[in-house]
Amino acid sequence: MVAIILAFPVADVRADDANAPGVAQVPYQAPAASPRHSVFISDLHFGVGKQAGAAWDPTEDFRWPRALEGFLNRITEDGEQRVDLVIVGDFLELWQPPADIKCGGAGADLGCTIDEMAALVEKVAAEHAGDLGLLRAFAERGENRLHIIVGNHDSTLRYAAIWNALGAALNAASGRINLVTEGVWISADGRILAEHGNQIGQDVNKYATWPAISRHVDGKDYIVRPWGELFVQRLFNDQERTYSIIDNLSPETAGARYRAADRGLWGSASDVARLLSFNLLETSLRQKSVMLGKPPAGKVNWDIGIARGKGAMLFLYALPKEDPLRQQLSRDDEEAMAIKSELTKLANDKEQLPDAEVQQLCDMIAANEKDQICWDMQLGSLVEHFLSSKSKVMAKHLAARQADHKSMRVFIYGHTHQYEEPWRVDVEGSPVTITIANTGAFQRLIDDAGFIRRLGGREPQEALRSMSLEELPPCYTAVVVSAPAPGQLPVPKTVAWHMPEDGAGSFTTPDDPRCH
Repeated sequence: MVAIILAFPVADVRADDANAPGVAQVPYQAPAASPRHSVFISDLHFGVGKQAGAAWDPTEDFRWPRALEGFLNRITEDGEQRVDLVIVGDFLELWQPPADIKCGGAGADLGCTIDEMAALVEKVAAEHAGDLGLLRAFAERGENRLHIIVGNHDSTLRYAAIWNALGAALNAASGRINLVTEGVWISADGRILAEHGNQIGQDVNKYATWPAISRHVDGKDYIVRPWGELFVQRLFNDQERTYSIIDNLSPETAGARYRAADRGLWGSASDVARLLSFNLLETSLRQKSVMLGKPPAGKVNWDIGIARGKGAMLFLYALPKEDPLRQQLSRDDEEAMAIKSELTKLANDKEQLPDAEVQQLCDMIAANEKDQICWDMQLGSLVEHFLSSKSKVMAKHLAARQADHKSMRVFIYGHTHQYEEPWRVDVEGSPVTITIANTGAFQRLIDDAGFIRRLGGREPQEALRSMSLEELPPCYTAVVVSAPAPGQLPVPKTVAWHMPEDGAGSFTTPDDPRCH
């Protein structure tokens, strides 16, 4: 095993001082007041496109121009050319620079320079000129508008020098393009709020000083790099050359687990511990409800003391018994024991693993290990209860958002690559209830069950090496909010756009078997 020493996010990095690069100023012109059809997509991850020989670069995830064109035409028709298309972060993939853009950084916490990032965006814009042309044409139709929220993979678009190439490709001077540099989009009536999602809770992609993410060192402007970015660059960027779909399995880090089964564990013990924690905590509310087998009702509060007392097993019991990473970590060899030691430390670290996230792990244990629950009594009627830990994380986050946006009643985010059907949460310290939906990702993904169904006699690790993106389901998820009737609240709906590159497109439900 090659040890990869990764640094934890540094809380005292302070950025965007007087020497900071300029933030992009886009001449957006809001449309005339009228009912608006709002559509939210995220995580397209436009990347470096094709190699010199016209083959796709293995790191390029967006290869679907006809699906994009069909989707844009359909929502324009549905919204009668009064559509707000909101890209909820990670429009571009800026964490996977090509070999000729070095991005050596300045230590673990600082990555590309502003100049390097600008060169990367120029390349991405050139490689995706056709796709960007489709989006530009959409924005210039009728009273349509295109809104771009910066995410974590494309956070640097907030800086003018980096935005310029993309802005030119989209004709931002038209006034039809809205760049949301602070990361939070609000509908004209204030009732819908959207953000990417990497700033929620203790996410490993969280910026300590968001939205200030640049730092001036030795005469150069660098971009602050969260732990998640460094991990992606050290693991996925290298491994994607061999395992082209490694980051297209859902949840996002599932592919890393199969890679571990193929070539063994990687990185330092603390890195693997953090990856496992991240992977588990990304599991969506929708998936947890499905595991319990019936709609939830009521609440369960786990015994945090019992949970933390489980040490490393708090994490391992949260994985299915057949999970390859759990099987590897259950061994008594030196590598596994070192990782379990780090997991035990993490289980007892209230700063790195807050109580609300311990609750989430206990939710998963209840689904996978009914005799190991974080409670000192029998499981009983647990399946009748709603596992409320994620609600607590979201309630805290939404309370902070509503302090500035009192009219908010719908919250939409992306980031996890896992769509969520709309669900409701009571805002902490407020009588207000917010409806939440997750966009999933507007790219081809596959969950564990769908991956296993497509093995075709191959071992999972062999399929990880040989399966191509073109074999994945041609489904792209989104959240649609139709213009509400006067006096009514907006109602989000999670949908999937199904369209093969050589076929017709149509909206369907995200649980359509064709999408899994």
